[in-house]
Amino acid sequence: MEKKDKNPEEFKKAFQECEKEREEYLNGWKRAKADFINYKKEEAERFGEFARLSNEGLISELTTVLDSFELGLAVVDSSSPAHKGMLLIRNQLEDLLRKYGLEKITVKPGESFDSTRHEAVGEVESKEKPGAVAEEVEKGYILNGKVVKPARVKLSRTT
Repeated sequence: MEKKDKNPEEFKKAFQECEKEREEYLNGWKRAKADFINYKKEEAERFGEFARLSNEGLISELTTVLDSFELGLAVVDSSSPAHKGMLLIRNQLEDLLRKYGLEKITVKPGESFDSTRHEAVGEVESKEKPGAVAEEVEKGYILNGKVVKPARVKLSRTT
């Protein structure tokens, strides 16, 4: 049938069908666009989480290097150039790690033992109340609010 043979009602019906089809395509396109936007957001979050976990592993391992610097600084004569050089390098490393969210766990003699931040490695006689932290043996670290290495401490015992 040619166009001139169709009556106005047939044209109206065909037009409505085209409108309906157009609306279905448009809605499908909108859903696909929203799905794609959500996918991009989820992928960005997954990538960010992957990067954060990768950094966390590396930074956690570098705390061992900081501990080694502490041990080295304790045995090298504080007036020697080697001590000063080691101190500068340690400070530089600490500054770098701080930029990535690493902070030291502060330990004070007499504070209550906290198993989420401390690891007890022994007991010593001390003037502190029994079970309280008497001394720090090894530094602990927190990375972005999460304990990556608990502070190793000795607890006070009754004399």
